[in-house]
Amino acid sequence: MQQQAKAIIDEIGLDRNMAIIRWCGIAITAIGQRICDGFYVNSASMANVRKDMGRCPVLYLPSHRSYMDFILMSYICYYYDIEIPGIAAGMDFHSMFGMGTMLRKTGAFFMRRSFSNDELYWDIFREYMYALVANYHIGVEFFIEGTRSRNFKALVPKVGLLSMALLPYFTGEVPNVMIVPVSVAYERVLEEQLFVYELLGVPKPKESTKGFFKALKIIDERFGKMFLDFGDPISVREFFGHDSGQRMQRAGVGGHLQKLNRQEIELVKQLANEIIYQQQRRIVINTFNLLSLYYASQLYAQRSANIDELSRGLLHLKRIFNQLGAHVSVKASSIKADIIDAVEIHSNILQFSKARLEFTPLAAKQLATQIDVKRMKAHALCPSTMAVAVPMLALQLYVNPCLFWLARPAYLLLAALKEQRKQEEKLSSTNSYSYDSTLSALHSHVSIMDTLFQHEFIIESNREAVEFETHLQLLLDEKVLDLEESGRIRVQDNECAHVILAALAPFLCLYYQLAVTLRQIPFDIEFSNKDLLVRVQKHVEQLLQQPGGAAPHVHPYCLALDNLNIAIQALIQRGYILKCRDSGQMRVADVPGKCLRELERQLLEYCQLMPFAQYSMAANQQAQCHIAKL
Repeated sequence: MQQQAKAIIDEIGLDRNMAIIRWCGIAITAIGQRICDGFYVNSASMANVRKDMGRCPVLYLPSHRSYMDFILMSYICYYYDIEIPGIAAGMDFHSMFGMGTMLRKTGAFFMRRSFSNDELYWDIFREYMYALVANYHIGVEFFIEGTRSRNFKALVPKVGLLSMALLPYFTGEVPNVMIVPVSVAYERVLEEQLFVYELLGVPKPKESTKGFFKALKIIDERFGKMFLDFGDPISVREFFGHDSGQRMQRAGVGGHLQKLNRQEIELVKQLANEIIYQQQRRIVINTFNLLSLYYASQLYAQRSANIDELSRGLLHLKRIFNQLGAHVSVKASSIKADIIDAVEIHSNILQFSKARLEFTPLAAKQLATQIDVKRMKAHALCPSTMAVAVPMLALQLYVNPCLFWLARPAYLLLAALKEQRKQEEKLSSTNSYSYDSTLSALHSHVSIMDTLFQHEFIIESNREAVEFETHLQLLLDEKVLDLEESGRIRVQDNECAHVILAALAPFLCLYYQLAVTLRQIPFDIEFSNKDLLVRVQKHVEQLLQQPGGAAPHVHPYCLALDNLNIAIQALIQRGYILKCRDSGQMRVADVPGKCLRELERQLLEYCQLMPFAQYSMAANQQAQCHIAKL
């Protein structure tokens, strides 16, 4: 047992070496100067974090979009003379020849992805984490989302590691814990192409030292700016509102004998949601985020845009995001030069052709040689479908960070469209409406959509009432809505409305097509998660290949496996899909109040409220013409 325990500790433990850390710093500086236009740090927020250090243990919790996150975090800490924290790393890195040792020497400690059946490992890791927080004077860093978000949206927080890290506080071992949410953003993510392929079902390549050195060919590419911002430190004691007496009662019992009770776990979940909320609030919205958002809205409207139109559109979006409270790195004085530079950095996605912005052509034959369809995780998509889906998914990745700010305004706008239609139907009847009843109806519709997309957009923060007022005022200021004192509501079909709805459209399409696919499965048929993914991808591929290049309420984003899995999980939690805990098999629910036909009808109604009835494939058709010439 002692030998097993020692082996586990040797596997987990960090072993910092300043010589290795300095050497890595030199290497990162050299590579960064080749591929980046700069690391940008909010120095004011950094100073705010530093002034509270030294009083209690610190947990650094960065957002996770790239493997570059923990490298950048350590680099910035070293630059600002802050001790590099102990970093929780996956076993994927541990097994890499040479790399595992180097990461351990720079402050990484390793954890297995799953260890629920190994009680000895569980106890030792929990005790190690307890000791790091209670006794390790330089802080601990881990990713609360658990894994990289391949779609650049926040994931549902995993509270296991956070619960372990807070156990010393609940047991009275430490008087307080300071949590620092960290937001990391990239103008272009290093793993962008890998993420797009993985979303479509291409297996993730295994981490290896050979693969790492092979990936160093990126030093010949440009990735633009990288942004890092530290959120306001969260005092766990103040957030939980605990009195010291309750914690002191537990202080007499050893930490290894204690577990969190149900109430404490609920408090940890609330804290986790707040951390995710604060991370997203400080994510920097860059030029290409706004450009992707604006270009997507133009695609829906079947329009193209030149540099002057793009400049006006992006400055308008900058004003909207500033009003919502976002950090936007767009300068009006250099907007045209910034757009040209952003397109150059992302020339694999977009390009200017005859002074108009369009997708960069992607040859189906090229994809056929790059991808082994036999190894696809779900349906083996044909190369022509991949050629259409790859640029659209790549574009959507850079739209998604904007959804934190635009999801609820989009809910509100859809609610207003629905209420307007209802009021128009009542004009011929004796039914009346008032200002308060209209606001109440809007609140109700927004709450329904909040519940439907609660796993898609992690924006739960107990600030719904304040945000509703903010979003309503935004839509009134932008002349999207006109709400009369009588309660009559009118929605204007203007550019702002198009942009906001275009951001939400791919997700509505995905949930709608999932519901359509599920309703075609008999109630008595069991299926696995993979079976369902294959069914949905087949169904969507058939729609995308319809003559004319367009189909109602479908988008290539409906092929994205990560988002399909999120939507499936949402329907399981809401009771539309029943899942067996032991076998993992699923079937469509046949219980009162959980009618898939009703959900499909509701989603179809929202899709039909969009000012664009169908997704336009015009840009991709143009790309296919280029492919034919090639």
